[in-house]
Parts: sequence; structure tokens; C-alpha cells
Amino acid sequence: MSRPESISIDFQSQRIAGVRYPAPRPNGAKVLLNHGFGVTRTGVGRAFVDLARGLTNSGCTVFAFDRLGHGESDGRFLDVSVPDELDQLSAMLDHVLADGNGPVHLVGHSLGGMESACLAARRPGDLASLTLWAAAAVFVDDVRSGQIQGKSLDTLRDTGVFDFKGQALGPRFVETAEAFDPFAELGAFTGKVFVHQGEADEVVPFEYAQKYADIWSENAVLYHYPDADHGWNRLPDRALLLQRTQADIAGLADTGTEH
Repeated sequence: MSRPESISIDFQSQRIAGVRYPAPRPNGAKVLLNHGFGVTRTGVGRAFVDLARGLTNSGCTVFAFDRLGHGESDGRFLDVSVPDELDQLSAMLDHVLADGNGPVHLVGHSLGGMESACLAARRPGDLASLTLWAAAAVFVDDVRSGQIQGKSLDTLRDTGVFDFKGQALGPRFVETAEAFDPFAELGAFTGKVFVHQGEADEVVPFEYAQKYADIWSENAVLYHYPDADHGWNRLPDRALLLQRTQADIAGLADTGTEH
């Protein structure tokens, strides 16, 4: 197994920390992983590490970054907003595209999944496939209803800070969410889309995954996980998620699919 390499991107005078997993026998395909809200590039329970190792064994070169305010990157969680994170994700894609020729596959979890879908709509010609793990388009409806993951936003309005699992989130996240449309122009992306959703997800109701699948219609595959929660935190669910994701991307890479 090849050792991962530390990499970084300069973004608006700040450093985005990342890692590149080289394939022992590369087939030219590249995969970019986008983590969830408040976590890091290793993913929930190191799921992205396990996925990267599997994908490299299939010949894919894999990239994962900490968005600003997360993990080892610069910035503060206090300043996080979806529009800014979309710009960061676009810069990450530029970095991956510059790393040799070959199709790029994008995988995102939770808020990172929602952002990945938006990036695919904005840059449809640069991606061969899109994989969504519990993509959290629900965040807009949550904010509009005055809460995030069931916790009231009243403290944010009173103090300027929202306590998200011990991390201080600022008002910009909420202010930019209220007018954001996570489904805008998604049909611009015409590549293959793989939608994974747990039916026991405590954060994202299944209807959001169904909407993604409906938008992409015949280009989409919707995978149901009857007992899976938001992080696929049971071994059987996690194993199946990783197996399916690796098989789908490796299958496209083997056929040379670029769009």
C-alpha cells in the first residue's frame, strides 16, 4: 500500500491542508473526497481513510482536504459558510485536475455531499461522477425553521455564537443559508450520480435523497440502507457503503468513463 502524502492549497491567503493517496498501479482516475460539517478529511470514523485505501487498490489516486475552520487547515469554524466552502471546494477540484489527465470522481458526505452536488452543477464538465452520502440539503430548511440538527438557534441570535458539538459557529453560516437553494441547476450535471441514504438517519430525512434521485432520474442510482444512521455507524452498514462506493467508482474508471 502506498503511503499518503501531505499536500496543501493556498486559498485567499489561508492554507487548506490535505492528503494525496497515490495508487500503486494508477489507472488515471482521480477521486476527491469532501467531508461533513464539523469533522475532518478522515471522515466519520475514518470512513474516508478506508475508502481511499480501497480506491487506491483499484487504481484511483485519491485526494482529501480539511475545509477552512476544520481539521488542520487555517481559519475558524466561527467563520464557516456554505458559499465560501463551495469556493474552497472548487479550488480543491482545480488542484486535482492539475494532477495529470484522467476523469475526476467527487464523493461528499452530509453537508459536504450537498456542497459536492452544487459544485457538480457549477462545473459539470470537470467531473465524471458524483457520489452523495446522506447529502444534507436539509440544512436550509433546518435554519429556516430556527434550528440546526434539532438545537435552537436562539443562542446564536442572543450571543453571536452557536455551540455545535463544542465548536463555536458564527452568524454567517445562518445568514447565507436562509437564501440558499441546494437544488438549483443540479440538472446541469449529466454524469453518473450515486445517492446513498440511511432510513434511520437522524439528521437527513429520506425524502431529500429521493429528491436528488428524482432530479438526476435515469443517471442516478439510489441506495437504501434500512438501519443506517447519518454516519453509517454500524459495521454492516459501513462495510456495504464502502463496498458499493468503491465498486461504482472503480467500475467507471475501468470503462474509461469521463462523463
